[in-house]
Amino acid sequence: MAIGAAASAAILWVCAHGHGLPPYTPELRDSLWEMAKHEASKSSTSGSSSHVCGYGTWGDSGQLNQWDQGFSPCWPSTLNAAATWDVELMARWSVEMAREFGEPNRGQLGPGVNVARYAWNGRLAEYMSGEDPFLGAKMIEAQVSAGRKVNNPAVQVVKHWIPNTIEKDRNGMTEVVDERTLFEVYYPPFQAAVDAGVSAVMCSYNLVNCTSGMCNAGRAYACANDDILNKHLKETMGFKGIVMSDWDATHCQAEAKGSGGCSAGSYIDNDFAADAGLDLEMPSCMTFSGGVSKRAEEKEARLHWAFLVQGRSIDGMPNAQVFAQYEDEHQESSAALRGRRLEDAEGQEKNDGEGFCCWWPQTGDDVCGACQNQDVRVGRSKCTGRGATWCHGPHSPSAPQKESASTGKKSAHDWLSGVYKTNPFGKASTSSVSRAGHQEQREVTLYGKSVELCPHVGKDNYKSPCKLDLAARIIAESTAVLKNSHGVLPLSKLANVALVGAEACASSPLATAGGSGWNGFACNQVPKINVRDGIAGLKDGPRLSCDEGVEDADVVLVVVSPEKASEGRDRSTLQLHAKDVELIRKHAATGKKVVVAMNAPGPMITSTWDSLVSAIVVSWLPGQQNGRGIAMALYNEDHEASGRLPFTFPKCSTEECTHEDELASVALGDQIKENQVRVFKEKALIGYRWYHAQQRAVSFPFGFGLFAYGSAEVKYSGAKATSTGSAVTVTCKMQHSGPRAGHEVPQLYISFPSSVPGDPESKPEWVLKGFEKVRIEPDSPVEASFTLSPRDLSYWDDAPGKSLWVCAKGTFRACVGSNSRDAVVEGKGTCATFEAPCAADNHILVVKKDDSMVPSQRASPWPSAASIVAAAAASLVTVIAVVAGLRRRQQGPRTHVGSDTLQLLGLTEEDCME
Repeated sequence: MAIGAAASAAILWVCAHGHGLPPYTPELRDSLWEMAKHEASKSSTSGSSSHVCGYGTWGDSGQLNQWDQGFSPCWPSTLNAAATWDVELMARWSVEMAREFGEPNRGQLGPGVNVARYAWNGRLAEYMSGEDPFLGAKMIEAQVSAGRKVNNPAVQVVKHWIPNTIEKDRNGMTEVVDERTLFEVYYPPFQAAVDAGVSAVMCSYNLVNCTSGMCNAGRAYACANDDILNKHLKETMGFKGIVMSDWDATHCQAEAKGSGGCSAGSYIDNDFAADAGLDLEMPSCMTFSGGVSKRAEEKEARLHWAFLVQGRSIDGMPNAQVFAQYEDEHQESSAALRGRRLEDAEGQEKNDGEGFCCWWPQTGDDVCGACQNQDVRVGRSKCTGRGATWCHGPHSPSAPQKESASTGKKSAHDWLSGVYKTNPFGKASTSSVSRAGHQEQREVTLYGKSVELCPHVGKDNYKSPCKLDLAARIIAESTAVLKNSHGVLPLSKLANVALVGAEACASSPLATAGGSGWNGFACNQVPKINVRDGIAGLKDGPRLSCDEGVEDADVVLVVVSPEKASEGRDRSTLQLHAKDVELIRKHAATGKKVVVAMNAPGPMITSTWDSLVSAIVVSWLPGQQNGRGIAMALYNEDHEASGRLPFTFPKCSTEECTHEDELASVALGDQIKENQVRVFKEKALIGYRWYHAQQRAVSFPFGFGLFAYGSAEVKYSGAKATSTGSAVTVTCKMQHSGPRAGHEVPQLYISFPSSVPGDPESKPEWVLKGFEKVRIEPDSPVEASFTLSPRDLSYWDDAPGKSLWVCAKGTFRACVGSNSRDAVVEGKGTCATFEAPCAADNHILVVKKDDSMVPSQRASPWPSAASIVAAAAASLVTVIAVVAGLRRRQQGPRTHVGSDTLQLLGLTEEDCME
């Protein structure tokens, strides 16, 4: 059988590897697309599609499988992972999540990648981009690519498309933005996800009006907008998967009057949404009630492709159902939960105390008695929908106490170890869940390194020592040290430390946000470790008491958190609670060394108190292992506090910092009060780019974090730019003479030539184009190296008739340093100039439009028989990677591949011999 180059390369890869899916390439993408179209042709004979609403089995949050109880711990936030600035650690976390969602065959409604336009956005902790698209692009590339390394990966959904920059009035708000800003600022993380092989894109609640370039759709909801869905995402960016609506995002609000396809109070018109690019409406059939006829074949093909790319068939199961369907005594009926998503209940009708809403599990005869997610925050009228049952009688607000697996007796809380050696949920299993015909995957290769996976222990994953160790590592390595006077950090275990602040000893400290991103058992019912217990759980860790011994203390450790952030609303302020600021001031006034340990859901204003304290660390939203990871960071045990800021921490214009002062001091604060129409007048000048353009002083710049607890300053020197073909490599030397090794994050910022057209708002002076996390030993020089692609050196031309990437001509300037401010300052960073290595015609990145599924523009609705055979051969490699017969031989250089699969490929086992 003749097969194409893509299939040949993938088969060679399968023969050499015993796990995971083949690397995602454009050739594999196209081969799978041909197969998907063929599959769609067999199921769309009626000319309409019914697989367009409420379809699939989803695990809710982007980082927590909420429906399969215990399958996920309450991980640190996506923001924590981004704040590590470590793509390898992001990948390590991602393979664990891929298994937690993939093993029970659930889709992963995440990750989130939106770029932070407003500092007050209530969902910033769910996103990995911070305030820069390049940071988000590299992080999402790592996450999606790593997810393909496991045997049974999850179907990932990247969100929220687009721009989705604020929660206030999100359902009726219109975001007015030009095409260039979309492609240069808000699209890059999504493009990176598409290029890595993501299955689905979730469209957001807001309306969009794109104003330039190829845009002509006018004002329409993001889930029914021809400009951003068809022209941009599918045709220009090459996305082959499905566009899925956010939950009920097809509902037309009163503010949507006059927008495309909408009548206020109804749902978007069926034909309008179908033609505009929506493929799957969630959670139920409103817009797409009765199925769709517009682009029906394309939508069916896209659904097939979304599952094929993850080695699955359209029912969500591994192809050919080689694995028996995963069953667990606590797994719920996927039919009962299909399309169900639990929203945050804050602000809804109050409960009268006479009952509770049971969200899950919904199995067995005694739903209320067996319920383990008892929601007392909502009243009976709000306890509706599939998977919701109103239960009369008293409720138990805490998790039910279970018998210890080892003693058979009910045990008391003991969170000191941080790995739950003794706890009311029983001992964590360390043996992998076994399944017929399936050998547990033990390791993956990430960035050329073999990494041992945590045992998959099913419903005990939430208390798996291995997973909790990883969670604590993410917390510690995402913690940014913002200040450290007199070397007070890392803390000494011999020091006399007084612990103060309401969060320090709280029974369940504020370590998550509200909304769908933190639903489920592990985040809602498993106690979070506080800082006191985290410190006590360290090796020979001191046993501290809260609010005691302050008078005799050498150091006062103040543990604080700002107001809780949440989906559906924005933060009212970037400042700490007034009582916490007063507490900090009170202890600083004594002359003692004060260390502030702060959790945060996004940017913070610290300028009203930061000059008074000795040290500051910020640990974002750490989840279940909160205090344990913070303690590691504070004492430098096992993992270094080596995070960097993914946001600018602005400086308030006054010492009092009233609300109006705050708005005047923060980027776009003057626009935060705007409601229904938000015009992106600042264009590309968001975050650090805006502060730089405005020459504003800030408390801590984007990318900031002290190296090795501030014990030394890394010296940058010798920047050099070398052109090789169409690429440019920028290198420099880094060195320090401090007392200890540490992790540095060199950051590359470039300045485009003056020849680039556009107004000042479209041309920020400096933009991030490279970073890496490296360990530097004392007096041991290390080289940093960054490769710039033609895309990195291009701007989006949205002039009429253009709409393409253009590589800029002229002289670029590249600077490398430790953060966005220092990198471009002489004596702090190191810089080099280079000429653009662009082709003579300048237009080196013209994008070919994808019109392969538009009926009026294709010669035949069906692929040829030859293309089907070739596509099937290439596509079957994704099946091979998840079949039970695919295993490494323990002896000899061959990988055993199931004979049935080899027969389908026209191969024998000898074809895989080296």
